[in-house]
Amino acid sequence: MSKLFDLDKKMLDSFPAKIEYVRRGSIGVPKTIEIDLAIALTDQIYNLAGNIFYIWEAPNSTDYINIKVNNSREPAIPYRPHTGLITPFDKLLITTPAAQVGTMTLIYATEAPDLLQIIDHRSAMSGNLTAILEQLAGDVAPENWGNEITVGNAAGVLVLAANADRKGCCLQAKSTNGGIIYLGFDDTVTTTKWIAELQAGVPFTIDDYRGDIYARASAVGQLVGWGEW
Repeated sequence: MSKLFDLDKKMLDSFPAKIEYVRRGSIGVPKTIEIDLAIALTDQIYNLAGNIFYIWEAPNSTDYINIKVNNSREPAIPYRPHTGLITPFDKLLITTPAAQVGTMTLIYATEAPDLLQIIDHRSAMSGNLTAILEQLAGDVAPENWGNEITVGNAAGVLVLAANADRKGCCLQAKSTNGGIIYLGFDDTVTTTKWIAELQAGVPFTIDDYRGDIYARASAVGQLVGWGEW
């Protein structure tokens, strides 16, 4: 038996022999299953036989499923898009965590790596390109803006509250101000502890900061305009 196996394996070293071999059946041809991420499952058995599986596609790069190979006693390993495993299996036990939506595509096959190799040149970053483009393009509507805020010299005043959706903001001292407005990241801002000093009519902008911004002035009754996007 071993001699016949060695002979068969040796014959597959040539390309024509491989073609003749695969003509006998769909050997090495990937198949797919679609997994509904919105349906929470625990150790759902998929009776699939092969020696390679791979997460081909999912709605988001952070989407994942937990897979146990062959037996429920095996460890559950999380797989995200563009990850997989080459190992013999006759079943996959799949868990889909809650709070995910959309459809994940898993491909599986036999004869890897001899007669099958998956080529996927997509970057793991590709799933986040939409968010990056959104950040670069900016919003078509502001997050918040409103009436000018009065700032005095007795204590720091919150002019912009933390906002996880903020991409940037602008503050400007009113042109008729007689004093100076000092900006800081919390209410300990003073005339000697600040990140920006706004004389009358001077603006201040900052990108990619989403936390609080406070203001304090060198005199009472100073005004600052504000907005975030």
